[in-house]
Amino acid sequence: MKLFARIEQIGGWIGRIWTHNWLLITGSLFVFGSVLLKWVEFPFSRNLRGLQLPLFHDTGLMPHLSLFSFGMLAALVLVGGLLFIRLSAGLLAAAAAVLLTIFALVPAHIAFAQPTMLQRLTEESQAMPLIKAFTKSYLPQNYGAAEAIPKRMTLYSGWGRFMAAWSFLSLGWYLFGIGSFLIAAYALGRLRGQTAFVIVGIFGLPLAALAVVLAPAMLGQHFFTKGSLAKAEGRNVEAIAAFRRAMRWDAWHARDIDLYATIGELQKSAGLAEGSPERHINRALDLEKLSQYEQAIFELEEVAKAGGAMGEAARREAAQAHISLGLALYHAGGIGSAVTHWQQALIEDPTRIYGMPYLARGYFDLGSYNSAIQTVEQVVKIVKDHNSLLGDAYSLGADSYAKLGRNAEAREYYTLSLNADSAGNYWALTGLVGE
Repeated sequence: MKLFARIEQIGGWIGRIWTHNWLLITGSLFVFGSVLLKWVEFPFSRNLRGLQLPLFHDTGLMPHLSLFSFGMLAALVLVGGLLFIRLSAGLLAAAAAVLLTIFALVPAHIAFAQPTMLQRLTEESQAMPLIKAFTKSYLPQNYGAAEAIPKRMTLYSGWGRFMAAWSFLSLGWYLFGIGSFLIAAYALGRLRGQTAFVIVGIFGLPLAALAVVLAPAMLGQHFFTKGSLAKAEGRNVEAIAAFRRAMRWDAWHARDIDLYATIGELQKSAGLAEGSPERHINRALDLEKLSQYEQAIFELEEVAKAGGAMGEAARREAAQAHISLGLALYHAGGIGSAVTHWQQALIEDPTRIYGMPYLARGYFDLGSYNSAIQTVEQVVKIVKDHNSLLGDAYSLGADSYAKLGRNAEAREYYTLSLNADSAGNYWALTGLVGE
């Protein structure tokens, strides 16, 4: 009887705690749980969890845990708020304000403070349908799910970039936001006599932080719009000046190869700056549209030698041209030349990792099976979060092992391929059971 009474007493105590604090408990569980989930979903490469989304630097090719991450900061802020809640409910309200600020800043951070990340996200999104089309064309026994071609994103406006960044956010970020709002609601309930003041503090801090982050980007957008209007009215010199000011205010525009090409086009129309880097870029993009990739690469690599933001943009575009030229050569049967260009693309820009599946296949077709396996092992690490890509990579590795007569490794890789992507993966299935 005493045991049952004790259990009933503990149950009543837990019930009272839950009744009075369910918003705080639920919100805290959501916040702590969310930092372990993915916040940013990359179309090709590894996703970013809350503890991997960096505050100050680029994530790099392989995400890793970071002390200076949005998730770690959020966890520390919440722990501090919970530890000092008995001293003052106002400290928990301050913690809730910081959590909401972190929630609001993530898409703005990707869209405006980390142009490299947004550029990589959009490039991977555009590359995915091409990768799957290549796989299905040359490996018809793989009948996996079709990839949807992404809609064109409006990246020339601030709002368009914000929405593009938002579209890549995943479950972890949403759960974090829900948890933060629940904690804010609990803090408001604890400070009923100061509700108006607390509301201003809780929601004013995120708005102020957003204003700080958005201000340079909005100035850049202002000058970009001004330049576009001047261009439409034929005021070429004014348009060039406005576009350059947009680049100075907003790093996204400074990395935009199309904007440099636009300036080159305006210079050409106005008879200005013959032989300028922008005119070289404009000529290169025109050549790419005509599939004259080798001449385009030459023009872009000349600009890349100058360095700076423009040189970086030209180098990245040259790497993309190498990938496109490699695909054209592969389709025409020039597999050796295609492999050379895919290798060069990765040398020019190591972030063009979506060229690696092409390179692995090229090595296989050339009979360089060990090189194919080495490339597959790199791809496996990068596409770990994407079932279809992971399954294709393992199957290609298995084919390479089979060609080398290493049947045990081949069976292992076919099995890994099926484990990663079992829906319609006849490539791996036929490899295991035979044609």
